Amino acid sequence: MQTQISCPNCGTPYVADIHQIIDAARQPQLKEMLLSGQLNVAVCPNCGAGGRIATPLLYHDPDHDLFMVHVPQEMNLDQVRREELIGRMVQQVINQTPMEKRRGYMLQPQTMLTMQSFMEKVWGTEGVTPEMLARQQKQVELLRTLATASPDVQDFLLKDRAREIDETFFAILRAQIDATSEMGDPNQVNSLLNLQARLMTQTEIGRQIEKQQIAMHALNREAQAANGLSPALLFKHIVRNEQDDSLVNAIALTGRGALNYEFFGLLTGEVEKREKAKDTAGAQRLGRIRDDLLEMQRQLQQATQDVLQEAQSTLDAILAAPDLRQAIGDNIERIDDAFMHVLDARMAHAQQSGRRDEAEKLVRIQEEIVGAIQGETPPEVQLLSQLVSAPDKPARERLMGQATEMLSPELVQVVDMLREQARNSGQADLADRLSEIRGELSARLLVAGS
Repeated sequence: MQTQISCPNCGTPYVADIHQIIDAARQPQLKEMLLSGQLNVAVCPNCGAGGRIATPLLYHDPDHDLFMVHVPQEMNLDQVRREELIGRMVQQVINQTPMEKRRGYMLQPQTMLTMQSFMEKVWGTEGVTPEMLARQQKQVELLRTLATASPDVQDFLLKDRAREIDETFFAILRAQIDATSEMGDPNQVNSLLNLQARLMTQTEIGRQIEKQQIAMHALNREAQAANGLSPALLFKHIVRNEQDDSLVNAIALTGRGALNYEFFGLLTGEVEKREKAKDTAGAQRLGRIRDDLLEMQRQLQQATQDVLQEAQSTLDAILAAPDLRQAIGDNIERIDDAFMHVLDARMAHAQQSGRRDEAEKLVRIQEEIVGAIQGETPPEVQLLSQLVSAPDKPARERLMGQATEMLSPELVQVVDMLREQARNSGQADLADRLSEIRGELSARLLVAGS
């Protein structure tokens, strides 16, 4: 819902989006926003002041039988009003849950007295322990201190608390840089960028991250120039970075599509070449890399096979159900890219084999799924999908021009979330495309607001 807010700093009134119910199954994006600190955060468009809004939260995660509520103490609600509020929220969730999916625990949510305990429960569903959260909090405090400290103090902290500066610390720093950029404070952004540059050169993990970024950039640049990553190009970059196991793994994961017979043939040929040249150490090192990558390929293939098998089982269950629409609704959370791939392959095979009844039933399943997805997908998400698929900037400009009413700061936040997810999953091209889209959206909103 949207609520009117008056900025406590400058008095400017503005509208903010508030979410009080988070259903991890129905709206996973709200869980992502909660964990990333972007949920129920209001920023004044005039002065940039703002922060988290104190509001009741009810969290439901049916996969973990988790149903809990937190009512901030600063709301100063008496017991009667508090129970009425919780009762309305619980009833709303129950009403939105199909009868067959309602559970007894939904009648009495756990009460979390503090936001910290609330977040610990949510993070727990991701395998993050309170100890890990405590460490992350210390890293956040360290970042705040480093950002405002003098060079001498920074030198001391970099040595004294070196163990806290790891990949998680750099992820927190990058998120802070992005958030500060949105607030429009160039001085603070420059300060954080300078700190990042210093950490890149003066910490072991920083140097490793910078080295990996350089290696990945070189790989992506050459792959783009060659119109794709070939086994020969992947082999070249693996050998170039063979002294660093973490780089080899990162490059291999990025280019896992090229881990094929040709690639391993090139790798084996290089091992034999070194053996003939009496380069025993080099041959052993590259032979170990080959064995490790063969095991990685085996695990990736097994994971893919497991996913496809699960998709096949889901499709079989839907085909056997007396009510296709009901079966699709019951299995909608299992319908993903792998499922659609299996569905397309099964449909093609049925058509080629002359099994007309099965083919027609598969076509109906496909049509029902497309209708269900389009019906549940918000227009803004459909717009983003079209923007990502657009071939160039003029095409994106046309799409934005046709959907000006959907362009908003909230849409920019969604792009930020998707961009971060793409970065974390190694999808550099998608992250770059989303960065371009974000810039174009921000430019349009700036012109519209001027």
